[in-house]
Amino acid sequence: MVNGDKPSSAEYAAEARAHAEEAAEAAEAALRDGLDEAYVYLKRQLDERPLTVLAATLGAGVLLGLLLGRR
Repeated sequence: MVNGDKPSSAEYAAEARAHAEEAAEAAEAALRDGLDEAYVYLKRQLDERPLTVLAATLGAGVLLGLLLGRR
């Protein structure tokens, strides 16, 4: 700020950019944690129930193929 005047547009922009960068970093960390948890869960399910995972994957693939094949 210059001599107690209102903040300039550039100062507002710099502050907004800093907040946006902080929010982006927090979102990236949350996404990374979520993906790590999903990977661990899926790996455990694959180890414990391989046929169930195979059947679910096959079913999802068939459903996706039917949906995309109708285009």
